[in-house]
Amino acid sequence: MNQSVSALGNVVRETRKSKNLSQEALAEKLGVCKRTIMDIEKSTGNPKFELLCLLVRELDLPLYQVFYPEIAEGSEMKNVLIKELSDCSEYEMKIILSVVKSLRDTLKGT
Repeated sequence: MNQSVSALGNVVRETRKSKNLSQEALAEKLGVCKRTIMDIEKSTGNPKFELLCLLVRELDLPLYQVFYPEIAEGSEMKNVLIKELSDCSEYEMKIILSVVKSLRDTLKGT
């Protein structure tokens, strides 16, 4: 089984449950049948791009967990950091990036 399909199923199930949504409720919000959600969560369904986009937006799925599942596992601090960054404006991102680069240079020098 493809690792990214399996990871997608897991992240959809976990996120749906954390938002207290039933499979039926999520299916209704996305305009699909419950079976579609069940197949995705069991990793037997590989959603079309349009449905993947709807899932990502509706559940506010972190894209790195969907497209880079090998990175997402076991790095909770990185997950939190990425989530925080995703909420930043372009201006805030520029400032944060310069601070992070400077901090990393300082830490590497010690």
